[in-house]
Amino acid sequence: MQAPHVKAGLFGQPLSKSLSPGIFAIFARLTGVKISYELREVPPDHLAGAIDGARAEGWAGFNVTIPYKAKVCAMLAIADPAVKAAGAVNAVRFGRGGLEGLNTDARALLDAIHDSGVPAAGKRAAIFGAGGAAASAGWALGRSSAAAVTFLARDAAAAGRLASRLSAAFPRTIFSTGAFEAPCDKPSVFINATPLGMYASGRPPCAPGPGDLAVDLAYAAGGTEFAAASAAAGAATVDGLELLVRQAALSLKFWSGLPAGDIVKFTGEALALLRKDPQNGGS
Repeated sequence: MQAPHVKAGLFGQPLSKSLSPGIFAIFARLTGVKISYELREVPPDHLAGAIDGARAEGWAGFNVTIPYKAKVCAMLAIADPAVKAAGAVNAVRFGRGGLEGLNTDARALLDAIHDSGVPAAGKRAAIFGAGGAAASAGWALGRSSAAAVTFLARDAAAAGRLASRLSAAFPRTIFSTGAFEAPCDKPSVFINATPLGMYASGRPPCAPGPGDLAVDLAYAAGGTEFAAASAAAGAATVDGLELLVRQAALSLKFWSGLPAGDIVKFTGEALALLRKDPQNGGS
């Protein structure tokens, strides 16, 4: 049976730091699936037209990043539970009845927490940010049975909406908000869901230590300051590159219909290649 040709891409703005084309090139080499993947920076008033154009060009689907993770949710005909609870989507496919959405941020983070060796169950967590990535992180922590999750953000209103939304989905986890510069009381799980370290310099105002878990959704070719400092302090660390590879595997499965095992089994090798040469897809 001939391997499928998957045409897809990424919609967002800005996209200058995106490593997604290189990651999908790695998966194409490892899986034998032909993948054509494009970056398309889309102004806000052109989003619907860009989606219609991708469908007309025969795309299987697309990824969504800043600032459209929430906006595209309103366009979906079908959404997975993480999309509904978090109000954010990362991967979309063109279904027969319309757009179908999957939150790969949430799913990848849930898997990464499980594999980190530092379970979040019963622990207090701090999430920096109040956008779509923060919402996805909150869903993953709720599914992981964290005791309490505090959104630390400069946009207090957005953080409050997230806390209320996720409290309804996970009543056994206490969701709250706080000022970005004043981390909550003694968290042991720290998640950066801001552009700090990727599109902006610096890192969140926190200091994970031994026994803690630090997760950075931002990524950079040489690693982010937050991930490096957390690892140096003895915390278990999940960096943005690992999450990006996990997300790509989930997206490819979603678009191609191939069995999960045929794709997910290559994630470790794909991550190693990406770390070797992030800018050129490990080649």
